[in-house]
Amino acid sequence: MLSHLFKFRNILVSFNHIKSPYKMSRQAEKIFKITKPSVNSLPKVDLTSCKSKKTCFKFQVLDTPIKSESDKKEYKVIRLRNGLTACLISDKSTVEYSSDLESESESDSESDESVSGEESENSDYKDHGDVEQKMAATGLCVGVGSFSDPKEVPGMAHFLEHMVFMGSEKFPEENDFDSFIKKGGGSDNASTDAETTCFYFECLEKHLHSALDKFAQFFIAPLMKKSAMTREREAIESEFQIALPSDSSRKEQLFCSFANPHSPVNSFTWGNLKTLRDNISDDELYDGVHKFRIRHYSAHRMTLAIQARLPMETLQEYVLESFCNVPNNELPPHDLTQYGEGVFDTPDFTRIYYINPTKDLRQLELTWSLHSLRDKYKSKPHQYLSYLLGDEGKGSLLSYLRKKVWGLSTSVGNSESGIEHNSMYSLFTISVNLTEEGQAHIFEVIEAIFSYINMLKRIGPQRRIFDEIKSISDSSFRFATEDTAVDIVEDLCESMQFYPPRDYIAGSELYYEYDPEAIKTITENLDPEKMNIMVTSKTLPDGLKYNKVEKWFGTEYTDTEIPKAWVTRWKNVSPYAELDVPLHNPYLTTDFSILPESKSHPDYPQKIMETPLLEMWYRKDQKFKLPLAYYCFYLISPVALESPSRHAMMDIIMNLLVVSVTEELYPARNAELSHSFTTYEKGLIIKVSGYNEKLALVVDVISKYLVTFAEQISNNMFEAVKDKVIKHYYNKLLKPGSLAKCKKLYEEYISSLYVKALVQGNVSKETATETVSGFVRNVGFAQLPENSYPRFRVVQVPNGEKCCRLQGFNKNDSNSIIANYYQSGPFSIRSSVIIEIIMLLIEEPLFDILRTKEQLGYHVYCSIRDTFGILGYTLTVNTQATKYTSSYIDGRIEEFLKHTQKLLADLTEEELEQTKEDLIKTKLCVDVHLKEEVDRNWAEIISDDYIFDRIKQEVEAINNVKIGEIREWWDKHNVFGSQENFRKISIQVVGNDEKNKGKISPIETGVTSGEVCGDSLNEVKITLLGSDEDGKAENKPENYFIQNVEAFKENLFLYPAAHKN
Repeated sequence: MLSHLFKFRNILVSFNHIKSPYKMSRQAEKIFKITKPSVNSLPKVDLTSCKSKKTCFKFQVLDTPIKSESDKKEYKVIRLRNGLTACLISDKSTVEYSSDLESESESDSESDESVSGEESENSDYKDHGDVEQKMAATGLCVGVGSFSDPKEVPGMAHFLEHMVFMGSEKFPEENDFDSFIKKGGGSDNASTDAETTCFYFECLEKHLHSALDKFAQFFIAPLMKKSAMTREREAIESEFQIALPSDSSRKEQLFCSFANPHSPVNSFTWGNLKTLRDNISDDELYDGVHKFRIRHYSAHRMTLAIQARLPMETLQEYVLESFCNVPNNELPPHDLTQYGEGVFDTPDFTRIYYINPTKDLRQLELTWSLHSLRDKYKSKPHQYLSYLLGDEGKGSLLSYLRKKVWGLSTSVGNSESGIEHNSMYSLFTISVNLTEEGQAHIFEVIEAIFSYINMLKRIGPQRRIFDEIKSISDSSFRFATEDTAVDIVEDLCESMQFYPPRDYIAGSELYYEYDPEAIKTITENLDPEKMNIMVTSKTLPDGLKYNKVEKWFGTEYTDTEIPKAWVTRWKNVSPYAELDVPLHNPYLTTDFSILPESKSHPDYPQKIMETPLLEMWYRKDQKFKLPLAYYCFYLISPVALESPSRHAMMDIIMNLLVVSVTEELYPARNAELSHSFTTYEKGLIIKVSGYNEKLALVVDVISKYLVTFAEQISNNMFEAVKDKVIKHYYNKLLKPGSLAKCKKLYEEYISSLYVKALVQGNVSKETATETVSGFVRNVGFAQLPENSYPRFRVVQVPNGEKCCRLQGFNKNDSNSIIANYYQSGPFSIRSSVIIEIIMLLIEEPLFDILRTKEQLGYHVYCSIRDTFGILGYTLTVNTQATKYTSSYIDGRIEEFLKHTQKLLADLTEEELEQTKEDLIKTKLCVDVHLKEEVDRNWAEIISDDYIFDRIKQEVEAINNVKIGEIREWWDKHNVFGSQENFRKISIQVVGNDEKNKGKISPIETGVTSGEVCGDSLNEVKITLLGSDEDGKAENKPENYFIQNVEAFKENLFLYPAAHKN
């Protein structure tokens, strides 16, 4: 449903095709997680003393973690006297340690004065404002989660996670910490898993000491006032409502109901108003949540990770000073191992379940419950089997299913979340995304799976394959890219709950030892008599109907016995001749050498080739010094943009390309050489990245498939992929057509192109040029016709306010999205930083008022928008139609904006300077890995902006912005001000609520068949809501509702196509 929100670009943009904005990945990929031995089994060491300026702390020094060769950070693990274990990470990146760091820290801990007050005494930070910055971060994990919920109060652990942040004795304001962090450009969050609860934050390094003091108090003396319970229950209910339409969450909850009813697995981990309000009194809940905290939130069950560019001694002092008073009750955690691997030894487990999804899916899942594999992290036997069963190359299970056109993709193994991988059991799942034909042959699909399993049983564990997996993992660990500090501490503090200190970092990554017996044991347990089968589909076999409803999510399902004849057949099926284990991987890297540095090295990519066919940008990496490179290609043509149906066909072509190259290039993916295809605004984007030695081979293979693509696709595969794409659209308003039309469009598209290319990393200019030139030569396209390069123009929103309100598709989804968009005008650096400053100033009050205090919804945020060179901003609330109307939410957003007028009026020069300084430091945060730099440069290229020094220009503009400019700009763009440039569209996707049905008038959209929110694709249509009468009833101006998007756009002014360079 969230995807509907961004459809409002249809209203703003006038061009031949509509496509969602490019989303640049700013988050590093998560470290692969696995659980580990108990932290309480660590060896004792002598106590060491640390004399701070105030007192003397004693602690134990534990083993130093094994780290990657590429990791230049320093690690130290200590255990405080109260039992809390901390991993201190001193980032050795270049930074000037000025004396004000320590003096500020001391003053921070003794004073609750404002940040600006502290800052005035420590002006060194301003003197070094243009120095590259890094965020500091801290994560704390408590060894308790939802599996410890009282049976009578499901969701208690989750509720406590919310309540513990509602102020402390030392800092009693409920939003004190959140406000402090966000005002400084940082962020904070928390999550509850089955056996752990994690809290983490990031901030500028200068705020770290103060932030730690505030953060630690949540675990020393949290208030958890009774008055906060109602608001936090509502927040949890909103969180649950957002998850309610999620098919993965619905299936997980149903799966948990198969467990032993006396076990902690057979419960409801989310919590909602029913469990936290209706089924319990306020007094009982208040007493219960306090008792739960006292019982489980004990220092000896806490693990802390902290990272900053500070000396190790400083970090150590910060931690000892802040966390030494966290209480330790010395009580052991609940012993969950008593339930053992028999948790799913129930008659409900070994059955076949047919589940009615909220989305139109066809998915098969086979799941086995194994004994806990936490103690097998050194050999990872389940990962060995995932590697083979999840193979997609020649001879693989997926290759067989695709040739039969029974399955389009597979997913194998264990996500290693708390529900799937814990102290009681580990799940092993084989999932297949089925085609319509595959669902008709579902028992044959399962037979093919067991044919592969039986082959593995017959050949037994293979040392060659294990050594290949180990070699890939060793190289990946050796040359690991750095994550952001907050990602590192979030993962590490949880890993510390289970690994011994030496393996905190490497435990999840490395294969230490070969254990063929463990592999054999798991393989033998993959028995058809021990498995659970889930089939998720809108279509049921003949004679069945959805006659059961899951208690918490309301999931419709039915179940039957697994036919014994088929179980026997699966058990005895022989390995198919088409199936085999992977051969030796030809893409494994052997040359990891780093190119020598150049004396004159440009700061930004340089254009090294320009022809009528191509522009090529290049920059060698001399910062990260890893054997990695990125090749990015943008294949631009106006052909795909001539109509929405043509773009729909391009989506099919992109998916077919993925299918066609997978078999040959999957070994490359296994060898850490990745590739991707994406449809974008002007054509296809192809990316290839990984170890640089053999990336050119991958580019070469892709270029040849682009040439032979039309010859390789069968009609059956085309129909299967088309069906998948249509389901993704969730409607049949766009009908992509036939295979013949697909081939014709592709031939037209690929025949004439303009290609943009970027090559960055550990690759020479000569190799980059040769590879890109080879790509162009292999594809063999002509240049675009003159003046046919696609350009985009944006309509000017009329002065005043308009509303585009439409009904959500899913009748079972009550979530509403209200995004108020306020358009400003053509891009300029100065205007963009003014909006950014304002967004930073109002972000925390927005969250505090609309989310925390008014509880309008779980997701509440503001953001700047740049729509093809036209600036604006949005305020967005995700609420539920069962609680609030979209009109009410729109009104509350406007009331908040009136409140911001006073916020800006009361803003002092000193407070603005602090905000500007923090924004600058946030922008100057260094890239922690090459991908961040590549993504930023690639975004400049594909947008036609080419402002590679954007950050530098923004910093200069921020420094020069005056408080009067900000107030004047805000006054012009809001209804409470001069309204000189008040241009607003409220985009409202309304969730479904039966009791409000009929209160808002639907508007015909030209689609005359089917229900507004039917179950099947044939019944889905877009329905605009709101009439002139509704506008009057809501006290809105005349013609407030947009009742026809194209008619609304028809006579609006079009901004010229933007070129910001």
